Amino acid sequence: MNNVYLRSKENLKTIIIRYIIALLPLIAAGFYKNGIKLYTNGLVSALDIFKPLIFDITGFGTGVMVNIIYTKFIKKQSIQGCVFSSFLPLYGLLIASIISINTNILLFFIVTFVMLFISRFMKDTKVNIIALTSLLIILITKLISNFTFLNIYEQTNTLTLNYLDYLIGRGSGGINTSHVLLLIISLLILFNMKSYKKEIPLYSTIFYSLFMIGYCIYKNSVDLILDNIFANGILFCFVFIATDSLSSSYTNKGKFVYSLVISGATFGLYLIYPPLSALGGIVIASICHEVIDKICE
Repeated sequence: MNNVYLRSKENLKTIIIRYIIALLPLIAAGFYKNGIKLYTNGLVSALDIFKPLIFDITGFGTGVMVNIIYTKFIKKQSIQGCVFSSFLPLYGLLIASIISINTNILLFFIVTFVMLFISRFMKDTKVNIIALTSLLIILITKLISNFTFLNIYEQTNTLTLNYLDYLIGRGSGGINTSHVLLLIISLLILFNMKSYKKEIPLYSTIFYSLFMIGYCIYKNSVDLILDNIFANGILFCFVFIATDSLSSSYTNKGKFVYSLVISGATFGLYLIYPPLSALGGIVIASICHEVIDKICE
């Protein structure tokens, strides 16, 4: 992986720390929704309260572990300062954020470790590793069990949600992805970073929303618009994953086209299997990002 593929004066460590700061409100919301709330409703044990945080720590730690192993055993260099030698700790945390709380943690660790380790040998990143790894985890989970983003409370209760419910995180999604209001706050934090490609989440959200609103009106399913836009962690993916510095377009026109590809692919995949839609759309767009930039230069 080319870890200097950044068109900004911000260093790698600074970027990762600022992303983590932006994620903290969502991590807290995920901890409450998928841990504390389930315990107070008598649905999980006291130990399971910390399950969301265990995923977060495991994801970040897996990225750190890969950096250490690669530095010490592959490059045969000192491990001092290698924790932030690549984006992998952040990648691991983002993967933990987007997957379901019902995911087997051993499966999560193995797939994340293998994919992040392989990515360390990729000199030119042509695919979004975060999205691809999350896709694999979801697909494997679906093959061995019934996949759902719903936690045990959501599975055992029939919920009728309105706009406010989605804003305060009652919709379905990954461990840290469902609180839309906090996601907006996170986006505002990221906007202050010079390296953050703010046009991508804005264009992607607008295009995808227009596609989905038009489709729901055409299908006389206006009541599904909110769920189709706010559920399944789609907006989180646009904000945190589609903007990956190493696998997204960087030219002004390129970011516009890249976002259009993401939103169009996400919309199309949503009609097939919603949980994979945004991740699949990002994978498709990331594969094309270099071609898009060349065409749009």
